[in-house]
Amino acid sequence: MVSRTGAAQLEFALISEATYQLAKQPSRLGAKVSSALRVIEDAIERYGPSHLALSFNGGKDCTALMHMVRAALHRFESNNTTHDSSLVTLCVLYKRQFHEIDDFVERSVTRYSLELVRKEGPMRQGLQSFKDNYPHIHAIFVGTRRDDPYSSSLGFFSPTDNDWPRFMRVNPILDWSFDDIWEYIHTADVHYCCLYEQGYTSLGDVDSTVRNPALLKDGEYQPAWSLTNGRLERSGRSSVSTTGSSPASVQPVPDRKTNSNDG
Repeated sequence: MVSRTGAAQLEFALISEATYQLAKQPSRLGAKVSSALRVIEDAIERYGPSHLALSFNGGKDCTALMHMVRAALHRFESNNTTHDSSLVTLCVLYKRQFHEIDDFVERSVTRYSLELVRKEGPMRQGLQSFKDNYPHIHAIFVGTRRDDPYSSSLGFFSPTDNDWPRFMRVNPILDWSFDDIWEYIHTADVHYCCLYEQGYTSLGDVDSTVRNPALLKDGEYQPAWSLTNGRLERSGRSSVSTTGSSPASVQPVPDRKTNSNDG
C-alpha cells in the first residue's frame, strides 16, 4: 500500500457514493462509517455548510474524517441543488513542521477543495485569530478519538470551555480505534501522508516526533498500519511541542482536560 502524490481534485460524487455504500455494509467498519456520517449529517443540518469548518493538520485521523465530511457535504448540497463549495479548514501550525506534512496538506487543498486557513500557535491564540477572521463559523469537525489523551469523556458534540474562543467541536470518529482508521483509509483508498510509510504512527512537530520503535523490525521500520498494539500508537511522541499546547494538538480541542492528538 503506497500513498498517492497526485493533486487533482477528487470526484466528490464518487467519494460520496462509495462512502455511503460502505456505510451500508454489515461489517464493523460499515457500522463505524455509518455512525460517523450520522454525526456529520447532524452537524450539517444544525449549522449549515457555511457555518462549519474542518480542523486538519495532515494527520491520519483528520484525513479519514475529511474524506467522510466531503462525502456528506456533497450529498447534502446535491439534495439542495447547490454546487460543492470550498470547505473552510483550519490548520494551527507548529513552529517546526515536517515538510512532508506541509506537502500533503497542500495537495489536500486541491483534492478536497479546501479553503485552508493557517494560524500560528499557540492553540488558544490561533483559535482566537480564526474566530476573529471567520466569525460566521460556529462548529468545527475534529478528528478526536476517545482513546486520545483526555478525550474519554467527550461527546460527539462538545463545546469549548468558557475561557476559550467559542466553538462547538464535532467529533464524528470519537469511537474509532487506530485500526479502524487504517482499515477505512485502505478500504476507501484515501490519500495519506507518506511519513506513515516510514515508521511514524502519530505525527507532531519535528522536535517531538520520531519513528515508532515498536515498528522497527530487522533494522527497518514497518508502515504505521503494521502496529499490532494500538496502545503504542504514540510511542514515537515526546512531551515537547512547539505550538504551545500538547504534542500534535493542531486541532481545536482547546480545553486542557480534552486536549488530544490527531496524528
